[in-house]
Parts: sequence; C-alpha cells; structure tokens
Amino acid sequence: MMLRRLAPVLGALLLLAGCAPNLPFAVDGVVPPPVAVADGSAERRALNARVYDAAVDHVARHYYDGDHRGVNWAGEAAARREATVSAPTETDFYARMHPLFDLLDDRHTSVTSPARRAELQATRLGQSGAGFGLSATRIGDDWIVTRVRAEGPALAAGVQVGWRIVSVNGRSELTAVTPSLGQTYAFVFEDENGAVQALDVTAAELPARPVHEATRRDDGIVVLRFDRFDDASVAWLDDQIAAMRADPPRGVVLDVRDNGGGLLASLGEIVAMLHEGQVAYARQKGRFIDTEYVTRPRATVWTGPVAILIGPASGSASELLAAHFQEYDRGPVVGQTSAGAVIGSRYVELPDGGVLSLSLNIILTPRERRDLEGAGVVPDVAVEPTLADRRAGRDVVLEAAVAALPAD
Repeated sequence: MMLRRLAPVLGALLLLAGCAPNLPFAVDGVVPPPVAVADGSAERRALNARVYDAAVDHVARHYYDGDHRGVNWAGEAAARREATVSAPTETDFYARMHPLFDLLDDRHTSVTSPARRAELQATRLGQSGAGFGLSATRIGDDWIVTRVRAEGPALAAGVQVGWRIVSVNGRSELTAVTPSLGQTYAFVFEDENGAVQALDVTAAELPARPVHEATRRDDGIVVLRFDRFDDASVAWLDDQIAAMRADPPRGVVLDVRDNGGGLLASLGEIVAMLHEGQVAYARQKGRFIDTEYVTRPRATVWTGPVAILIGPASGSASELLAAHFQEYDRGPVVGQTSAGAVIGSRYVELPDGGVLSLSLNIILTPRERRDLEGAGVVPDVAVEPTLADRRAGRDVVLEAAVAALPAD
C-alpha cells in the first residue's frame, strides 16, 4: 500500500474525513436560522420533501460504502418517503427520518433537526437551556442513563442512574426529542431488575455542563476532561499544559469518556502536545494510497506520565487518541471499550436549517492500521464501574488510572 503524509492543515470544516465534491458542507460552529413554515401546511410538506430528497441523495451519491452496508438504500428511501414527508411538524418529520438512517447501523450518518441542532450549539457554547437533567449513553442499541443532575427535573421525578430509556413520548430514538421549556414528557424506563418505570419529566432551564474541566488532586495528579475535539479544546489544553510548567504535576489523566469526537485537525494538535517530535495520529484509507496524518511541532508539550480514560461514549477522535496511546506506548488506556464509531464524516447543510452527518471514508489507526469501526479500543486496564459505584458517585475508573501511573 502506497502512503502519503500530510500535516494537519485541513481547515475547520474537517470532521475525520476527506473531501467529497458538490456538497454544501456546514461550517463548524455556524448554525443558520431554521426555515419557518406552519405545521400541517402545504409549505411544511414541500419543505419536508426537499429535505428528505436532499438527505437521501447525498447518501446515495457520496456514502463511503457503495453497497450502503448491505442496505437497499434507494428502495428503502422510496418506500418510506410518503409517510415521512407527510409529517405535520418538524419533530414528527425527523422522528420518521431516523429509522431510515438507522438501517445503515452507522453512528456517523444521521440527520439532526434545526431545533436539536440549535440546542446542541447552545450547549457547546455553554449557554443554559431547556433540559431534563439527565445524561444517557448509547450502548449497543440501548440508551442507558449515566448521570442524573442534582436539583434537576429527572432527579425530582425519581430517575435513577443505570436505567434503560425505553421511550420518550412514545419514541424510542432519544435524539429525536428536543426538550421545550415547561413541557412535560412521558418517559418509559426499564430499571436494573427489568421492571418498567413510567415517569413524567418536565423540561426546565438548566446551565450547560462545562465542556472542559481541570482538577488538581491532592496526590499531585491533574485530571483534564474535555468533551469535544475543536479549536476551543486545543486552546484550553494548551493553557493547562503551559500552567503545569511552573508547577509540574506527578502525572496527567486525560478524560474523554464523554467525548464523542470532533475535528481531525484538533486531534492532531492534541497528539502533538504529548510528543516532542513529529508523530502520526491517523490514516485515511484509500483504494491505492493511504494518507497518513502527522503532527506539527508545538511549543507547549507534556512529556511526563499520562493516562487516558475511555468508555462507551468515547467516539471517533477520542478513539483514535486512545489508539495512539497504545501504538506509541504513551501511557495506559483505562476504562471500558470505546464506541467503535470511527468512520470519517462531515456535516452537510439541509434545506430547512437541519444538518446531515455523512460518512465519507475509512479512518485507520496510525501505526497498526486498525479499523476501529464497530470494534472500538479495548483498554489496557479494563474497569467497569458497578451500578452501586455509579449511584454513589465513586469514580473507580479514575482511581484505576491514577494507580496505573508511575509513583513518585
């Protein structure tokens, strides 16, 4: 296999992917205003049709796998079109679109409604907004409650960590639900004993969980949690490492357990912070030529002991970072197997202000050329918190990582 080497000068649009022609790629961090039409109107139907046809066509023309992972994409899209475009509201329309895209069994190819897109952008910017006060992680085909916020509506309703979300307002696809302030939603859960728990949860205004968090422990370990690979995370990590020069810690733990990925260029910048020399951090698989992405030297570098925490919600760039740790022997990878969602994708604008995430190519690990899609990264130190640990707030994964770092 021939190989090309590229430094990460790829621009802010790149999300673990190369280029595909004639696609209206979204600009990272820029959310256009939604197109407003009346519910149940002819204009609503016409807009639905434009969005549906555009999304289906983009997948048909540009999806990385010409066989669409064994799915008869054209046939399925045609069979579902009428029922989908006749949906009377934006919420119903996107809820009906999700099952079509779920057929691909590809976490990187999906559609997001304008309302949900705006909500995600507000969260990313640290703005408060309507929410339920719970976090859920997709494990296999299930959504499992992994965090319940103190003083939030989910806690008040009696929601427990570890419960499986069966449905919200009758919908099984959690990402199809965008909470509206003051509106009550009918949740159905299954608890740890298999019993059904039907609870009403009213969305309330909640502050966003910080995307970045730095903690210096009494034992001299610095824990750096960041939940996205983007320019802001690169700048934040650069500041943290620069501050550590004046008072070096005993070791560093990078926490990407809630990090679903982001920009390939940002992954390269973060990998560069862990090495003094130039190293590879990803490969893009080609038919005849692989493209190898390598770091550029940085002034701010941490060469001391470091570990990384991963789990089922660690996806995409997080998985490549963990794989890099293993292949370059940079430090222990601790936790649970990652999501296995590492196909290169980019966001494509839809006519109503929504967005399509579209898989465009296969991304491999830098040295061993591992394809992590559907497999994930298996940690060096496997730690699975018990339900009792999670509900008591005991972070046994972090403690295992601290124990795996070299002693003074």
